[in-house]
Amino acid sequence: MAGWTDVPLSARGRLEIEQLTEHLARGPRFDAIYSSPLSRASDTARMLVAAGLGPLHLFASLKEINCGEVDGLAIGEVQRRFPQLWRENCRQDREELRWPGGESYREFRNRCVAAMNSIAAAHPSGGVAVVTHAGVISQIIGSICAVSPARWGLFRPSNASLTELVWRGSSGVVVSFDWRPHLRDASKSFTFSTKMRRRAG
Repeated sequence: MAGWTDVPLSARGRLEIEQLTEHLARGPRFDAIYSSPLSRASDTARMLVAAGLGPLHLFASLKEINCGEVDGLAIGEVQRRFPQLWRENCRQDREELRWPGGESYREFRNRCVAAMNSIAAAHPSGGVAVVTHAGVISQIIGSICAVSPARWGLFRPSNASLTELVWRGSSGVVVSFDWRPHLRDASKSFTFSTKMRRRAG
């Protein structure tokens, strides 16, 4: 359960980030690069900065969900100690579900959307990179598609993939999701159809 637990990038992760950086370096520079302070994200962001892609801003609101007492525990241990909570979590139907001492999915969604609103307000006409976690991306896409915060597994992107959004004020449109042809072993990528594009509210 690697929510706020500061798990470092693996060797494969660093290789994937090198491939991502090579791809982004062919495009325009970003006005800013915002990153979760957790090292698996911030080390990624620093590689983008080293490639001259923009200045870095660490932003605590871009951290993964806070899993409280189970953060850092093996999945098997969580299942053993909290079997009922685990079953409820897998059902993905209760927005107020939280691990002991952690934040609920509704609170997590609110934090993620507020972070996007803040970043968009600081760059009303520019392009920025946001380096964050699968859970954060899932909640942001879920907000755009009007899906419950409890559906944490619905829009989970792959590591080192790209998701592109157009964000104005408190609304967003998904341009692409989980795009990863830059990864050498990428087997799929997704583009949202017009029917999937909603405005966040």
